[in-house]
Amino acid sequence: MALSAVALVLAGCSAGSSGAGAPAAVSGSPPSSVPASATPKKAAASSFPSSPVPHLSPPNVPGVTWRAAGSVVNGVAATYLATVAGGSVGLMWIDPSVVSFRFIPGYKVPEGSPSTKADNQPSTWVPRMVAAFNGGFMLKDADGGYYVDHTMVRALVPRLAAMQITSDGKLSVGAWGRDFHLTPQTVAVRQNLRLLVDQGVAQTSAADTARTWGIANGGLWTANRSALGQRADRSLVFAYGHEVRPSAMAAALVRVGVQRAIALDMNKSWPSGFVYRHGSGSSPGAIVGLKVHPLMYRSASMYYARFTKDFVAVLRR
Repeated sequence: MALSAVALVLAGCSAGSSGAGAPAAVSGSPPSSVPASATPKKAAASSFPSSPVPHLSPPNVPGVTWRAAGSVVNGVAATYLATVAGGSVGLMWIDPSVVSFRFIPGYKVPEGSPSTKADNQPSTWVPRMVAAFNGGFMLKDADGGYYVDHTMVRALVPRLAAMQITSDGKLSVGAWGRDFHLTPQTVAVRQNLRLLVDQGVAQTSAADTARTWGIANGGLWTANRSALGQRADRSLVFAYGHEVRPSAMAAALVRVGVQRAIALDMNKSWPSGFVYRHGSGSSPGAIVGLKVHPLMYRSASMYYARFTKDFVAVLRR
């Protein structure tokens, strides 16, 4: 393949509108320590249950067949897989009662991100990794902000979609400033566009265009896409769509009871999600990965080390 073609395949998401009514981001300033205006606040009230989260099971939905996949943690399967939308959308359900979540910044994306020594040491996550999935757009293409390692890299925007990870390893999805705020326990916040699903309702509409949820390679309307949703019981559902529109992603998540969802990355090669098994066969230290969807572009080994773009490692507790 010509080098120019490789560049096209691996190019990041192009800039695009997040839809009418999205708040404007605060004009950019260089990475810095958290400003006084970002003093941690008391978390907003949530319809989700408080910790600790009890052991959960994947939702019983007519027509959706879940299969246990990946690792068993504390005697139960930590992840289940299913396929919906005629096979075009693969789902990974994650039981938060037996796992914790860790955000690992990419080498290049998010741009300007600080990193810790542990971010460059796969031995700190790979031996415990039961699943992993990709992060969001390049910051220059996303409407929202980014906070990590006590640094406000880009200002967080109220009411835009956010994925938050706290120091106890919990992950939440919601609208920033409405569903949660910055607290001393906040480890990472990644924003990307507005909520794809809110209060169990898809936020896509017939008026959407190829630009509404970001622009895929060459302005394609259908593309490979990923998203992350949270159900009322706090379980998480990662979705990978193969050559779909945003409406198909939202519909798949709503079908399995997701209350709030954030669109993650898109284009041919960036959307990626995997489950992992450890100690396979005669090799106790072996790790074997399985794709959430068989047509996913990359292999499961992409998260055995720090990657070009950010990702979330799902770890056994």
